[in-house]
Amino acid sequence: MYANKIRWLLLFFAFLLSYTTSAYAVNWRMTLGGHDFIVEQADSHTFGVGIGVLASYETSTDILLSGRVNTYVDVDNDELDPDHIPVWFQSEFLVNGELTELSDRAAIDWFVGLDDRRNTVSSVEKQHKLMPGIDIGWSSPVYDAGVKASAGYYFLEIDDDVPRTRGYDRGGLRNETSAGSLQLYAGIELGSSVNLYAFAQQWHDGDDWLENKFVMTFAYNANHWLKGGWFEGGQLVLDIEHTEYNLAPYDNRLADDPDYLPVLPWDNDTFVSVHIDFPLSW
Repeated sequence: MYANKIRWLLLFFAFLLSYTTSAYAVNWRMTLGGHDFIVEQADSHTFGVGIGVLASYETSTDILLSGRVNTYVDVDNDELDPDHIPVWFQSEFLVNGELTELSDRAAIDWFVGLDDRRNTVSSVEKQHKLMPGIDIGWSSPVYDAGVKASAGYYFLEIDDDVPRTRGYDRGGLRNETSAGSLQLYAGIELGSSVNLYAFAQQWHDGDDWLENKFVMTFAYNANHWLKGGWFEGGQLVLDIEHTEYNLAPYDNRLADDPDYLPVLPWDNDTFVSVHIDFPLSW
């Protein structure tokens, strides 16, 4: 039921981003690059290529609508799941605006975020997060930092191919719950051409943690290299995204049972991407 609602929300956000007037034009960008999807506990590296489309649109009332949809194609060596289809997807949609200004350098914003991830080689079949919240941020000409607090809907379904070999049925591979989240973030300019951004975030259901995520992004303004070409105005980006999953909600027996096996033989993955991010002119 909730998965269908999430799909309709994805379509609604896409419609909002595409249906605008010329007075407040959408800012379109594209990403092209390569990646390595790492599952360290299985000594697995899955390389591939990806393409993404990003869009942002600011309304006349200063509300920002933004969205990103990425498609990745893996060079799949069947190290983790022999039945894996080597195409997967990741998307993020955000609506945010200012709630109140605390000072010239500090403000409280409101936001609603919708994140979606599907069919990773690390056995994430489907993941949805729908979280409204507040962002308390501080900024200066060279840095910004803040904390985001949110609460809403969390869903994670594990692909059944690997769990079947460990005695699990498909019916027990979904965790759907309400959850809260806290994120700490910071960004800094390292000279005139390099930016560094990082955040750490946890999702919690009130009884135990669900997921931890750590992200670091290096962006280099490469316009002097790309000037005059199709990638003019672009930047080179290195993204490192490490995710840890709490697999206890999927257990089919007590952890002290002599026959106990966790649903997966790994509980984290790391996604490393190097890509060009450049504006699109329609």
